[in-house]
Amino acid sequence: MRITRSGAAFRAEPWTGPEPAGGWRAAFEVFASEAPTAPGLLGSYRREGETIVFTPRFAPAPAVRLRAVARPPDGEPVIAWFGGVPRPERAPTTRVVSVTPSADVWPENILRLYVTFSAPMRLGVAWDHLRMLDAAGRPMGGMFVEVDQELWDPQGRRLTVLFDPARIKRGLVDHVNEGPPFEVGQRATLKIEPYWRDAEGGLLAAPFEKTVTIAPPVRSGLDPASWPLAAPAALDAPLVVDFPRPLDAALAVTALSVVRDGAPVAGAVRLEDGERRFVFTPDAPWTPGRHALVAHPVLEDVAGNRIGRPFDIDRRAPGLATAEATGAEVPFEVNAL
Repeated sequence: MRITRSGAAFRAEPWTGPEPAGGWRAAFEVFASEAPTAPGLLGSYRREGETIVFTPRFAPAPAVRLRAVARPPDGEPVIAWFGGVPRPERAPTTRVVSVTPSADVWPENILRLYVTFSAPMRLGVAWDHLRMLDAAGRPMGGMFVEVDQELWDPQGRRLTVLFDPARIKRGLVDHVNEGPPFEVGQRATLKIEPYWRDAEGGLLAAPFEKTVTIAPPVRSGLDPASWPLAAPAALDAPLVVDFPRPLDAALAVTALSVVRDGAPVAGAVRLEDGERRFVFTPDAPWTPGRHALVAHPVLEDVAGNRIGRPFDIDRRAPGLATAEATGAEVPFEVNAL
């Protein structure tokens, strides 16, 4: 077999048989390591006649040497090498676009944060470049769940960072022995080093820091009765809903929707005021009549609390041990104006 590379895609040919029982990955893989136990790159496969085409999900950095392996059904594996020649250093352009929660006050039991970049980032090195510092500038160890399989969106631009839930949930060994990651009243700074390279090999244009103050923990479930909801002031005005506490930024834009007579209303969603305000702008003017704001059961605040079920449950409280998260509908009426 012959292996070639064309732009972002890798090709192995000829392949005349059917797709292997284990999928195309069993026949053709690309690796970013010489180690025999290294996992193959993530990506998509397709067949073009007698050619297997593999396109990586994330563009490998130019300096990374790639090993492509084709496994014909009736012969020895074929190996080809690509890359390994650094590109000239370019002016840094990639930046940290946002960190959520965006507010300057976080609850002691914050469960996760999101870092969004302006371009896809190099994967597998987040924990070398991202850290929390205390008020004296000292690193705060043991804050995060530093998993090897980092939690990125499909574009490689948004990283989900989990705080250690074993230190957040009361009664667990780590919570008892080490205490929660933060302390009420503490000031802490999230710092992202500029030496983190993007997927094209460029450095960040600037370091990023966000200093927050730690507030008391939030341990009650979300309560739709506390969501003041007023009908849009005009048929072309947005629906604005204010929440008493910040919502999880990534979940809120997908777990909250607007319906009329059970059918979804198309529109754009944005979060404001530290993820405490939900703004929905319909694609077309409102149709007068009864509508509802619908919350899916996966909706959470920044501490992981859902409707009907807190994240950190006191099992001595009646009914909470078996409580299940629920959805909700908050009705509102659009009048002809």
